[in-house]
Amino acid sequence: ASDERPFFARRLYVGIIVIVFGLYAFQLWFHAIRTSATVDEPVHILAGYLHCCVDFRFNSEHPPLLKMLATVPLIGKDLGNPLWDCGSKITSKADSYFLGNLFLVKNGVDKLVLQTRVSAALMSLLLALLVFLAGTEMFGRWAGVTALTLFAFEPNLIAHGSLVTTDMAVSVGLFAAVYALYRYVKTLKLLHLLGVGIGIGVALATKHSGLLILPIVVLLLVGDVLLSRYLRSENKQSLINELSCGTAVCAGVFLIGLAFLWASYGFRYYALPNAITTTTSVTNLLRKSHSERVLRVINQARILPESYVYGLADIVATQSRSTSMFDRVYPSGQWLYFPLAFVVKTSIALLGLLVLGLLTSKLYRQRTREMVFLLLPPLVYFAVSLLSGINIGVRHLLPIYPFLIVIAAAGIHFWGQNYHGIKYILTVVLLFHAATAIRTAPNYIAFANDFWGGTNNSYRIFRDSNVENQQNLKLVAEYIAREDIRDCWFAAYGSAALARAHQQCRLLPTTLGLWYTLGVSEEVVEPVPPVLEGTVFLSVTVLPPTGGTEYLPITRTPPIGQIGGSVFVYRGRFEVPLLAALRHARRAQQLVRRKRLEEAVADGRKAVELAPDDPR
Repeated sequence: ASDERPFFARRLYVGIIVIVFGLYAFQLWFHAIRTSATVDEPVHILAGYLHCCVDFRFNSEHPPLLKMLATVPLIGKDLGNPLWDCGSKITSKADSYFLGNLFLVKNGVDKLVLQTRVSAALMSLLLALLVFLAGTEMFGRWAGVTALTLFAFEPNLIAHGSLVTTDMAVSVGLFAAVYALYRYVKTLKLLHLLGVGIGIGVALATKHSGLLILPIVVLLLVGDVLLSRYLRSENKQSLINELSCGTAVCAGVFLIGLAFLWASYGFRYYALPNAITTTTSVTNLLRKSHSERVLRVINQARILPESYVYGLADIVATQSRSTSMFDRVYPSGQWLYFPLAFVVKTSIALLGLLVLGLLTSKLYRQRTREMVFLLLPPLVYFAVSLLSGINIGVRHLLPIYPFLIVIAAAGIHFWGQNYHGIKYILTVVLLFHAATAIRTAPNYIAFANDFWGGTNNSYRIFRDSNVENQQNLKLVAEYIAREDIRDCWFAAYGSAALARAHQQCRLLPTTLGLWYTLGVSEEVVEPVPPVLEGTVFLSVTVLPPTGGTEYLPITRTPPIGQIGGSVFVYRGRFEVPLLAALRHARRAQQLVRRKRLEEAVADGRKAVELAPDDPR
């Protein structure tokens, strides 16, 4: 009997790991097939496709690694090309979004999105594995299982885990580099330094915010040296020697990371194929600022690929955007945004266990090194986020989640070792955590925990990608088919081309739509009548007060339904003269650019007739 118990325990342990890991993979797949392409995915998919022909100027605001990984299934396939040959011209940001949507529509939206999402999800599965391994090595087997379970059912990590976006991939690079560095300082094996360098390379080659791994690695090495010296009480010369060794380690892993970054660009400096001169200008993006001088020197020295530097300059040039919280719009980023997003968008189970882990004082005494390596990276990342001028979603905080999940697992594991009854409480908490993910599916993007009213009330706090990111076009189409709706209007956030590809409603204007189709490839929008009848679907982004007053005649009536936490359904007869006027004004602007002046004047006059007192 004594031999059977360990054997049974081992089989139970392995079985739980396989089941939890499999459930995470299933949830990623389920989300991938149930949701439509989010705003950034079409341009990322087309960018990855074009990167294969060495066009790195397209969508240069993001490095290429994740995009190229996602589009591996498209290699060798006969797909309809964009409007011009690969790398033959520089594409504006507005046109790149239009072309990304056109690329999906021409080649089959669902087919391309599903294939690329499955490929991109490999990064998320790798991150889940790393979290399990780190939790196990640092705090024991069952702490690793707990960390894996928290990870697998965290709605944010499911929501973004299968998207062709860069947030989960940069999280892999950051966590992998820190975990490998932790293993190195424990064992001093050079093989682990290679892991650190590769992790740095993944972070750099995925997203420009991955640059934060550089100061994090330096701080961790210095902190570990100082901590070791404090614990061993060694002399000053020992400290100097260890810091010198740490400097050499930093230089070595940074060079490996830099080589990995260059490899992702094919070791090619120029952004366009066959180019022999610079095709981009940092100066044009950053007018006589300190950042412009620094980036210009880096670009001239050719330390980094041309596209990478230009993308970094683009991020710096657009580092401030409007922020929406609690029905108020702020002109720039707010320090409160990311703390609020974290407590609203993180599951209750993870929040509770995280607080327990952070307040467990014995962890700091008994696992000092582990806590330093788990706490310092998210603190640095979170501190930088507070100063960020771009507040558009909790997805920018995803790199801190793996570290905090391991801390949460460590805390409950410590208490479980000392108090037998804690194990039963943990089981209940993890079951509740899993149930949260199940009842949220497939609306993970709009998720808010129950303290804030749940997913259907997330829009009361945010009106950005925390709630609406174009993910519910499929669900709207299903609603239309289920209710047998024949006549409808839809204020759909995002791409008009994708909205038309998914459902049959005529489209109403949204704020993003005005920017989203700017450029030479802009389509002339259809008029909107001053009276709408039938079913109207409104994205939460157009709801007053943050969305404007033009939809007030519709929103004064109670909605008959809500789809995916981000789309409201109204039915009736609605007089919307201001909405019709603004659409005519928009058409007039478009027609002027096309030199169709008589038609433009006619639309302008109609706009004034419908809303003579509106300054627009």
